[in-house]
Amino acid sequence: MNIQLTEHHPDADESVLFLHGGSVAGWSWTEQAKALPDHHSLLPDLPGFGASARHPWVDLSTTADELADLVRERGHDGRAHVVGLSLGGVVGTALAARHPDVIRSVFVTGAILQGVRGFARRAGLAQMRLFGLPGYWKTMARVYRLPPDSIDQFVTTGVGIDRYSIRRMVPEIYDGVPAGDLDGLRRFTGPVLAIVGEKEPRVIRDALDEVTSRVPHAVARLAPGMHHVWDVENPELFHETLAHWLATGQPSPALLPVGAARI
Repeated sequence: MNIQLTEHHPDADESVLFLHGGSVAGWSWTEQAKALPDHHSLLPDLPGFGASARHPWVDLSTTADELADLVRERGHDGRAHVVGLSLGGVVGTALAARHPDVIRSVFVTGAILQGVRGFARRAGLAQMRLFGLPGYWKTMARVYRLPPDSIDQFVTTGVGIDRYSIRRMVPEIYDGVPAGDLDGLRRFTGPVLAIVGEKEPRVIRDALDEVTSRVPHAVARLAPGMHHVWDVENPELFHETLAHWLATGQPSPALLPVGAARI
């Protein structure tokens, strides 16, 4: 297995595949996994990140295929619930579209499936030049409001991201997932929940339509008062939301309907 993996509660019941964002690695999900003792958690480092830094990112489809193989090999009964944030949300959606047979449910947040345009795209691509600088990642740690005990690991992970992978991955994600690549979602019959933080930019909220338009039974919700990395901003709310989802297949009452954004 080229993708490096950490597991928690391997003797527990159904498996949960946690997919991290584009500036961290599998370790970022550790506390959420520990808080789910009744579930077997799979925490991979995506290609180019963390312990998988020497296994480069090829493209989104290849990554989804590799993760499907991982779930078939390590997931209980060869299946798993998928939980993804940001990049992980995009990857998780592509995984469900390409391999619906290995996925029990989909829980994604901040998944920019339609890509990034304009100034935000130019700024994001420009930042790639700074990825090798520890100071850049220390600044991002403050932006993300990371707890002090995780900053060193965050900086080390950021500096260690494979440069070849970043040069391939970022433009691909910014280009958006082609509509045809998501058509497989229509074959997925399990529950689907797409979330964005209530305080996220409009470009991220627009991504909800990319899921709900392709999965008629998908549910879209807002995380009240939250920004992009709300698993760090409010880990208790994130855990409550995720635990409720895994137990019921329904969105937590703590989430807001999309039309109920507060002013």
